[in-house]
Amino acid sequence: MSNEMKGASGAATSAQAKAKAIEEAAASLMKSAGTGAASALEGLAAAADQQAAAVKKTAGEAVKEAKAAAKNVADTADDLLDFDDDDPLSATSVSKKSLVIFFLIDTSRSMVGKKIGELNTVMEELIPEIRRVGEADTDVKVAVLTFGTQVRWMYTEPILIEDFEWTRLRADGVTNMGEAFRELSARMSRNSFLNSPSLSFAPVIFLMTDGYPSDDYKEALEELKQNSWYKFGLKAALGIGSEANDEMLEEFTGSKDTVVHAYSGGQLAQMIKIIAVTSAQIGSKSMTLSDDVNHELSEEEVRAAKQKLLGQQIQDSMTNLGDADAISLDTGW
Repeated sequence: MSNEMKGASGAATSAQAKAKAIEEAAASLMKSAGTGAASALEGLAAAADQQAAAVKKTAGEAVKEAKAAAKNVADTADDLLDFDDDDPLSATSVSKKSLVIFFLIDTSRSMVGKKIGELNTVMEELIPEIRRVGEADTDVKVAVLTFGTQVRWMYTEPILIEDFEWTRLRADGVTNMGEAFRELSARMSRNSFLNSPSLSFAPVIFLMTDGYPSDDYKEALEELKQNSWYKFGLKAALGIGSEANDEMLEEFTGSKDTVVHAYSGGQLAQMIKIIAVTSAQIGSKSMTLSDDVNHELSEEEVRAAKQKLLGQQIQDSMTNLGDADAISLDTGW
């Protein structure tokens, strides 16, 4: 082969080699471009996943915050309905108010016969009259505690006057009045008989007995006097017959004007009704917290005013009864 042919052949080979190199380079560039695009798409997908996760996390946190806020509202509502026995007259303003009337009734052996019989009869007649006392916005409830040798509640909790049914009592045993005072103090609490979720009027406490306590009542009465509900409550006492001790009854009520005696069945019926109905009427009424000269009255002054009013009305009613039924001693029994 001539030198020219060899040169031409070499040039062709060189050209082919260059073309192949260019082709490979182009393929390499195309491949690189494809990889970059894939990487870019993968990057976008990853970013989208991250953003979705962030949105989900934010939504979850929002739900948690909403639940926490709802719980705080519920807790606040519970706090508003939480009462302190040291301040029994404070309560949240709600649609219904509550008044509990406590009857403490002597059922010892000395009450056997006409006394307990007359008491049962008048209490059966009294319940419908008390039903008419409460206003539309007041729930009147009744709790009956009897004391002889044993101390018993007629029902396990105060009963709405509309649903209350009197259970006739029997008399027997000694007069454990001190034990009754302790039981009353234990039950006069927001954790027991006075647990109504509403504004509560101070209770009415009505003691009926025909004699002197058999046990040491003084220590128990001092314990009862430390109960805030007792302090603010309207208290009255009825001595049945001539053996009831006025001094002891006055110790219980704190006022001689709210202590009366019944010497016959007729007097007993009238006095129980007068005291119970008058106490319920006064107890279920709100009194102004200022006097005639716009002096702001304390809760203690309001309580004292109600107790004084009760005494005045009881004494006025006793005067109006006249002497027709005033039979001496226990001859009327």
